[in-house]
Amino acid sequence: MLGSIELSFWATVFTACLFGAMSPGPSLAVVINHTLATGRLAGSYAAISHGIGIGIYALITAFGLSAVIEQNPVVFETTQFLGSLFLLYLGVKLIFSSKKIEEIGLASVPSSSNMLAIRDGLGIALINPKILLFFTALFSQFVQIESSFVDKIILAIIAGGVDTLWYLLVVTIVSRSGSMARYQRASGFFDKIFGVLLVFIAFRFINQIVLG
Repeated sequence: MLGSIELSFWATVFTACLFGAMSPGPSLAVVINHTLATGRLAGSYAAISHGIGIGIYALITAFGLSAVIEQNPVVFETTQFLGSLFLLYLGVKLIFSSKKIEEIGLASVPSSSNMLAIRDGLGIALINPKILLFFTALFSQFVQIESSFVDKIILAIIAGGVDTLWYLLVVTIVSRSGSMARYQRASGFFDKIFGVLLVFIAFRFINQIVLG
C-alpha cells in the first residue's frame, strides 16, 4: 500500500499516463518543433513545461473529484461509469484508427527561444480539453472519499512526471538523426497498444463498478 491506494492501482495510473504521453499528437509536435528550431535545451524546456501543465490538470482533477464525492456521491458514481465508457471509446477508436504520420503535424517553427518553448509547452497542455476529460475518466476510478491529500498529490506527480520524462526522451531521440523517423513509422503501433490497454482498463473498471 502507498497512501490509501493499492500498489496495482499506482501501476495502472503510471502505465496509462505513459501510453497516453506516447500517443502522437499536438504536444509531440510542439516539443519536436522547438527541438528542431533551437536545439535540445529549448526542446527540454518545452517538455518540462508540458509536464508541469499535465501535473496541474491532474491536480485539479484529483481534488475536484474529491469535492464531488463529498457533495454528491451519486454524481461521482455516474462520473465513474461514464469515465469508464469514455476510456473504452478512446481505446476502441485508437485500435481501429488509421492515423497517418502527416497528422502529427511535424514542421519546424521558423523561430524559437527557451521562453517560447516554455510558453508553448505549458500552453498546449492547458488548452487541450481532451486532457481534462482523460484525467477525469481515469482518476474517477482511483479517487475515493477516503483518499488522502498525499494520494492526490502523488497522482498529479505521476501524471506530470511520466509526461515530462517521456518528452525529454523524445527530445533526445529527435537530437539523433534518423531516430525520429523510426518513431514516426511506429506511431500507429503505439496507438493500437495504448488502445488495447485502455479497453482492458475500461472493462476492469466497469466490472468493479457493476460488482460494487
